[in-house]
Amino acid sequence: MDVFLLSVAPARAGSESPFELYCEPPPEPVAHQGGDAEPHRAGIVQRLKSIPGRFVRGFKQALAEGEAEERRQEAGHPASKEGSRAGRFIRRRLAAAVAEQRLLWHLRHATSARLLHSETVTSAGAIALATAEFAKDYEKHRLWCGIDAAIVVASAPLTLVPGPNVLAYYFIFRSVGHFFSLRGARKGMEASLWTAAPSAPLTELQTVMALPGPERDARVDAIGAALGLERLTAFVRRTARAVP
Repeated sequence: MDVFLLSVAPARAGSESPFELYCEPPPEPVAHQGGDAEPHRAGIVQRLKSIPGRFVRGFKQALAEGEAEERRQEAGHPASKEGSRAGRFIRRRLAAAVAEQRLLWHLRHATSARLLHSETVTSAGAIALATAEFAKDYEKHRLWCGIDAAIVVASAPLTLVPGPNVLAYYFIFRSVGHFFSLRGARKGMEASLWTAAPSAPLTELQTVMALPGPERDARVDAIGAALGLERLTAFVRRTARAVP
């Protein structure tokens, strides 16, 4: 898989430009509520036995909703008015989690990965930056795995409620998502996983970040097309706003 070390803000005097890791894996298949769900009138024993399957379906359902909400936001659509206020809040949180953790989720299955970086950084330096970032991610998600384990135990009765349950999906998504991110971060910390190569478009991106928003976005669109990255502009726009 290809991972990109992106400059997300102009370099300041005496310091390097801040970087973010980015990838565009294939979209996850949309989860459908199908006939494999247990009957609504199943007994408590059958429902208890079905909990692992509901966790898998719940994670896939929440992931599909998060992907859809993220794409909707990237397209510039106004906030959805569908569902309850809590449901809309959860969908926004799902979208944010998908955007933040997508790379780690896919990295956990990788047997090799290529890191593309600006020509202003050496390949060894780029790998060092990436593995250091994954080490930070590992510590963060290890902490949240412990916290979410307690949340999952407390929210387990929600998984017994028949039919779609947005709140249950959200807690399942958080717990499974942090576990997957922990595994991906651990894999990313292995320097032997990585090869690295400089990229002229990423060097250009580093200079483009100093431009005004509309002009920057147009140039990033062209860079994204050169790299085969459909959603690069939306990512750069979002991360640039977050950089102080």
